[in-house]
Amino acid sequence: MEHRLQFISLADYTTYTLDAGPAIYAQACADAGIKPVFHPFWDGLPYTNIFQAISPDILHQLYQGIVKHLISWLKECCGEAEIDARCRRLPPNHNIRLFMNGISNLSRVTGKEHDQISRFLLGIIIDVKLPNNLDSGRLLGAVRGVLDFLHLSQYPMHTTETLSHLENALQRFHDNKSIFVALGVRDDFNLPKLHYCRHYILYIKGFGTTDNYNTEYTERLHIDLAKDAYRSTNFKDEFPQMTLWLERKEKIYRHEKHIQWCLDGCPAPPVVDHLAPGIVYERQLKMTKPPTQKAVKMSRLITDYGAHIFRDALSRFITKFNHPLLTQRQIEIESANISFAFNSVPVFHRVKFTTPDPYSARALDSIVDSIHVQPPKVLKNGERVPARFDTALVNDSTGGMIGVKGQHSFYISCVFLITFPGYRVAQVRVVFSIRPRDIPNLFPSGLAPPTHLAYVEWFSPFNTPEPDHLMYKVKRSLKDGDRIASVIPLANIRRSVHLLPKFGPVAPSAWKSSTVLDDCPAFFVNNMTDRHIYATLF
Repeated sequence: MEHRLQFISLADYTTYTLDAGPAIYAQACADAGIKPVFHPFWDGLPYTNIFQAISPDILHQLYQGIVKHLISWLKECCGEAEIDARCRRLPPNHNIRLFMNGISNLSRVTGKEHDQISRFLLGIIIDVKLPNNLDSGRLLGAVRGVLDFLHLSQYPMHTTETLSHLENALQRFHDNKSIFVALGVRDDFNLPKLHYCRHYILYIKGFGTTDNYNTEYTERLHIDLAKDAYRSTNFKDEFPQMTLWLERKEKIYRHEKHIQWCLDGCPAPPVVDHLAPGIVYERQLKMTKPPTQKAVKMSRLITDYGAHIFRDALSRFITKFNHPLLTQRQIEIESANISFAFNSVPVFHRVKFTTPDPYSARALDSIVDSIHVQPPKVLKNGERVPARFDTALVNDSTGGMIGVKGQHSFYISCVFLITFPGYRVAQVRVVFSIRPRDIPNLFPSGLAPPTHLAYVEWFSPFNTPEPDHLMYKVKRSLKDGDRIASVIPLANIRRSVHLLPKFGPVAPSAWKSSTVLDDCPAFFVNNMTDRHIYATLF
């Protein structure tokens, strides 16, 4: 039976207990389904406000609470079959987990899985058909409000502006939550975890950002310090055995670190400049030294990689690089005179992005993003792996840390020499390099071209975010029915980006995850995959 929960202050509790009488109080607790406690443990504690003892908890209050409720509401009002069908047709991305069997039949869902689902949850309900032909605007507004609150509440640094966004996000949910009542999903919203969201700003101001008291860290340590330790015992009188096991593990770890320090030449402790907590470090492009394939013929770039105008695009890039002041028409004329003394190029199938750890003496880099650029292949067991050409966010060198617009625009080398300021979405078809022996013939000016180049197909520029869900809508850039493509320096690619198909009222059955980027005519740029893209496309 579902009970209505009442949220009362300490003063209200005392008045309710003393004035109403113990019998009435006990009956009220019984009606609410809770056990009456007349003298709680904190009753006599001095200088204590017990209501500040329960701090915000991202893992259990939001991921395992609000997001869990939200997913169940959406499955009920949008239909589990339709939700699962859309999950199976999402394109792959480094920061997205694909649920190829859908999400409706998941059991014992962890907080990490709720985190992964929340990254595409908004995109799969856009244009969905609601019962009784109700408008989906309020539904999208409510879901966007919850997801904005989820992301903003995890910021490692806050200002009055970010806290204002946090408050506005929660208010947007409350302004639109009536849609769940209209759909018959909920009768009320008397949920303790939802109520507690109103206190986040107060706690952030009083105790700092939520990463200071998120139980996700202690949950992970519970595996290392409790579960693993318990498994090492004979399960009889386990506490002394667990303590001894942990003590020995720590000694071994410290000795290992000492040996490594000696092998490194006994260096002095690293001097680390003061760094603001949670600062976003610029991502660094990382490529393997040897190419994935040393020589791929240009004819195969057309058939297997889909680079249909590779020669023309490369000719225009070379002409523009050698003569940056030429007009578009002049580049078209000059590029027609370029001939290639080679018929193949070295090709790379993976682009990685790393972020250095400033606190590590050995400067270890962690891979935070990657872009797959690979044609279809057949494994030794005969299994066919479909092609994968990821989409990326391209920076023309004017894009900033936040927002998609740049300071100015200029011509880049491409088939039709389009201009765009800031950022633009493109699908990466080929990542390649020009052999050193061919550079003097193609670049007689002596200027060294970029080490790595990319053949990309463009999507339409960013315009204005769509109402309600506030995502940018993009389409393929076409000229006379052909895709606009160009060759650009690989360094212009800032990161991968996930595109959410515009499914319409019902997801087309012919679409597949591996081919949806070619089948779907329009997409929404997903700004929920990670904090980096969220801040960029907010």
